[in-house]
Amino acid sequence: MAVGYRAILRLNDQDDAVSTVEDQLRLWLRDKSRGRGADLEVVDWQGPGTHRLGRRSELHVIHDDHAQDSSRRRLYRLIETNPHGRWIVSLYAASLPTARSDRQTIVIETDLADADHDTSLRKVAPPKVVRNLLSAVDVHDGLTPLTGQPIVIRPGDVERVFAAIADADRTASVIVAGSIDRAHDEAWKGAIASLTAQSIGIAATFVVYADAMVELNDLLPDGHQIERGRVRTFLPNVQLNDPSDSVRHKWLGPATFARSLRGQKVGRPLQIRHAEATRRRIVEMELPSDVRRMIDLLRRAEVGMVRNERVATIVAASLRKEALSPTTRVEHADEPQPQSGLPPLDVPQETTTQVAGTSLAVSGWQRAANAVRRWLGLESPAPNHIDELDTFIESKVAEVRVAEEQLQEAAEVEEDLKVEAARLRRRLDDLELDLIQAEIEGADSHREIQVLRQRLARTGHAESAYVEPEEEVWKAPGSIEELVARITPGEKQHVALERVEFTGNPDIALEIDRRYVSGLYSTSVWEFVRVLYDYAEARATGEFSGSVHMYLGDDRVEGTKCSPKKHAGTESETVLNNTKWRSERLLPVPQEVDPSGKILMAAHFKPAHRDTFAPRVHYYDDVSGTGKIYVGYIGKHLTNTKS
Repeated sequence: MAVGYRAILRLNDQDDAVSTVEDQLRLWLRDKSRGRGADLEVVDWQGPGTHRLGRRSELHVIHDDHAQDSSRRRLYRLIETNPHGRWIVSLYAASLPTARSDRQTIVIETDLADADHDTSLRKVAPPKVVRNLLSAVDVHDGLTPLTGQPIVIRPGDVERVFAAIADADRTASVIVAGSIDRAHDEAWKGAIASLTAQSIGIAATFVVYADAMVELNDLLPDGHQIERGRVRTFLPNVQLNDPSDSVRHKWLGPATFARSLRGQKVGRPLQIRHAEATRRRIVEMELPSDVRRMIDLLRRAEVGMVRNERVATIVAASLRKEALSPTTRVEHADEPQPQSGLPPLDVPQETTTQVAGTSLAVSGWQRAANAVRRWLGLESPAPNHIDELDTFIESKVAEVRVAEEQLQEAAEVEEDLKVEAARLRRRLDDLELDLIQAEIEGADSHREIQVLRQRLARTGHAESAYVEPEEEVWKAPGSIEELVARITPGEKQHVALERVEFTGNPDIALEIDRRYVSGLYSTSVWEFVRVLYDYAEARATGEFSGSVHMYLGDDRVEGTKCSPKKHAGTESETVLNNTKWRSERLLPVPQEVDPSGKILMAAHFKPAHRDTFAPRVHYYDDVSGTGKIYVGYIGKHLTNTKS
């Protein structure tokens, strides 16, 4: 199966997810039974099991209830076959009244059997039951409302859309469409409803009327603002204080939009393209732990149910075939039994079975002998073979148990691989965004250099544009291991150690080399070391008296500098107020700096904006004391709201 659509719907605690899904599923099936060419003959069911709804339709119903905590979990899987394929709609519901949060959850998935992932994403549409659910109950993702129709934003309402954009807990996208002018507000609303038809349940859509545009943009920084006649999709974890974050949130321009309009309706190809990135992200993302547990429990129960049903069918067919076979010796109860010469067995002399509606009597030994012939392949069964048959059955039962355990282990490995693949996909997306940002910054820097060179040339100072080659001593190391050695007291001391000393755990730093064997980040980290060295020198000579962040933005002071965007003078209040996260940033320093041997290092450098493993360099500025800067940590992103 290839999941082409997934929606995670959180309900209010006072609602009942299980009852809601059952009610809406019945209504949906009833509507489908009235449709043209409908296959459904039955639209109701009783209890768990496999229920045949029509010639090409069946419903799997799975229950997983626990009396000790009053929890109820349900899976309703509708499987339909038509000329276009085999379509599978799965509705998971969990009602967990004693849970700390997210007590009522519904998950809807749609699969297209025998299709690859990309094909399923393009062909699968949100099932109508999703829109019905969104209309029947209040649904949210984090603090963001999910609705079946776009939410209109008028003057005075802009806080609603701003809160959704900034919601740190949402996983759904937020689509914001700015109206062109007042005359087109209503038409714009209809067109956006059509555009986002494939995004139902996975995105919160807001149509901002023309009179509210200025008010909304007053709340947003320049890079995150909304333009008239454009549609912007905000991904989760919006960083409004980071200008580089704006490249993540894509635009749909008026030219593309206009080409796909048919009256006030948007063509299906654009609907699919516009929704695809959001649908792909949600299908591939790591599921919340409670959702993952719900799906795992219900899938296991479904596998067990389907297995038991298939085994029962096979056994029943086999018994019928055996009973009707001419090789099976069957004697009527009123006929004399042949003497076998075998001692009596501790089984009833006769047992009765129903075969094709006829009551037949078969001697206990004869039935046992038939079982020995069938399963052990012996032509002349004897009483001692009963023990062999028992051993055979016991070994087969054990084999089944082991096979079930192995299948469960394989399923867990497969799920772990899916999670890892999704993690790598997200990381690739982050690296692509970092590359885009680096290219933008590189282009800006190149243009700035060209302009400055031309200005120098025009003023007769072209020779001042000459830049000397880097001194050999400051050439970047090929690895983090070599970098750490340069600024750690020992045999490989570097001139940088006079001002910058590494006091952290080298094993953590070397993880970067193990993950990036190409030495991807060693140059960037070395640049930060050079920045700190030149800053400390400027402070020591009295040429400069401010902080590192001030130094980075002051062109009057000579010395190596990186982009101020790659530096954070401190951590957020959320991080510093979290005891566990704050303790991660209490890092080693010499006792002459702090008697405890540790000090808070909130200031840090970050070579990449999105890659959460990209190394961070946390440091403490003690130039005014010991004359040095102490680097207490080089390693992957420490814990915060994003990691």
